This record gives sequence, structure tokens and C-alpha cells, in this order.
Amino acid sequence: MIQEEFVNVILEILSPMLNVNVIKSKGHIVLYKDGAMFGKIIKKSVLFLSDGNKFIKMESKLISRLLGPKNQLDQSDFDTFLFEASKAWWLAKGKTINISNMRKVLIKT
Repeated sequence: MIQEEFVNVILEILSPMLNVNVIKSKGHIVLYKDGAMFGKIIKKSVLFLSDGNKFIKMESKLISRLLGPKNQLDQSDFDTFLFEASKAWWLAKGKTINISNMRKVLIKT
């Protein structure tokens, strides 16, 4: 149940991004938006896709602050988290588009 509560809080924080979905996988939960995988949740850690095509763990202190009492939350923490999530999604979406375009080119030839 604790994992489910953590995932729900993360999804609530990501709600401005719209249409973020989760899929349970082996040992972790995958974050998807518009068919692009941009993040993972493993236990109480959030990892976002980086430009090196690796998943990088978000700072534990930031996650702890986001999980704190709502009346003590700092808007800059939300902004930082959403910025990283959005960046990861755009990176993932760009890779999806490139793969899709390459398939079209290969089919035409």
C-alpha cells in the first residue's frame, strides 16, 4: 500500500502534464505519456530519462520535501520536479518520433 500511495502522490504532482499513465513492470513502475516512456518509480525513488539515454534518479531530498505536509511545500520544488519530468518526456518523445520516422523511411525503400 505504501508504494501505491507514493505513486499517487507523484501522479498528483505530475498532473499539470496531463495524460501521464503508469504501468506496473517487474520491480518498478513505468511513467508514460503519449506512448513515450519518460520515467520510472522504484520503491520511493523517481528516475527520469536523461539526454544520455539513461534513467537518472531525482534527488532524494527533493522527493522528501514534495512528500511533506502540503502547507510547508515550496513552489520551486514543484517547478523543479515538473521541469525535469517535462524535459524527460520531450527527450523520450523525440526518440519515439525519430524511431517512427526511420521506420517510414525503411518501409518506403
